[in-house]
Amino acid sequence: MKLIHALATAASLSMLVLSASAQEGYPTKPVRLVVGAPGGVQDILARVLAPEMQKSLGQPFIVEPRGGAAGAIAAETVARAAADGYTLLVAVGAITILPALNKKLSFDVVRDFTAISLVASAPNMLVLRSDSPIRDLKGFLAEARAKPGEVTYATSGIGSTVHIGGELLSSLAGIKLNHIPYNGSGPSVEGLLGGQVMASMSSVNATLPHIKSGRLRALAVASESRSMFLPDTPTFEELGIKGMRSDTWLGIMGPANLPRTIAVRLNNELTQIIAKPESRERFMTMGAEAVGLPLEKFADLVRNEVELFEKIVRNAGIKPE
Repeated sequence: MKLIHALATAASLSMLVLSASAQEGYPTKPVRLVVGAPGGVQDILARVLAPEMQKSLGQPFIVEPRGGAAGAIAAETVARAAADGYTLLVAVGAITILPALNKKLSFDVVRDFTAISLVASAPNMLVLRSDSPIRDLKGFLAEARAKPGEVTYATSGIGSTVHIGGELLSSLAGIKLNHIPYNGSGPSVEGLLGGQVMASMSSVNATLPHIKSGRLRALAVASESRSMFLPDTPTFEELGIKGMRSDTWLGIMGPANLPRTIAVRLNNELTQIIAKPESRERFMTMGAEAVGLPLEKFADLVRNEVELFEKIVRNAGIKPE
């Protein structure tokens, strides 16, 4: 028995040494970057990051599209992968809305992933047509209070980050808006331009060209500080709507229980990549700002959003399409 115990202990120690060695040498083979929307913004981001990650870590980073089910298929692929750092998810912020809209998810967004790094963010904003008689957020809120449920606003779809942002605004400002969902950000902006709705809650990358051309006017951005794309547009918080934060973020996540040494290394490499001027310029062409966060703060962001969005969806009675 003593011999068996000794052999088992030696084998266990050997496995620990091999595991530690593998982590120190990571990566030793190609890494998959799984994306949930081929051709979408996370796909574009992945193809920006992949060659930079390969350059810094010495192994190919291969973009693997797994479209379908609003990103759930890609997320499940990574959640069920080995926690060795060779399968990573290029996550979009809508992943934290999924649990509130789909009670049959095969994974838990908080429990089944390791949050590695936030990479980029595009703030959402409230916009009107430039010929609207409403000139500012104060006027918009006054109109909404005077006509409960009559002021229409477009979004890219039910359960999207901009829809949740609109519901959050309604809750914080004590108003009731009439949500008009469209099939995508392009059609929602066209609906506003065509006069089908009074306003739109949209991401900055969807509306910026029309703001610059003078066809749309931004009333406020839902970020902590003013957007680098629209420095003259105030934030909701500046205008008195405290807690109004809504954006479309992009980040890297891995399976749960990813060794901390690997997570830290990936976070460090990503932090250096997004700090490069050329990376920031590429993100700007996507309408996104480069943003990095330490591991723990990104994990807190994911957990807090899941809790907040569960509450918003429940209180607003939002049902999936």
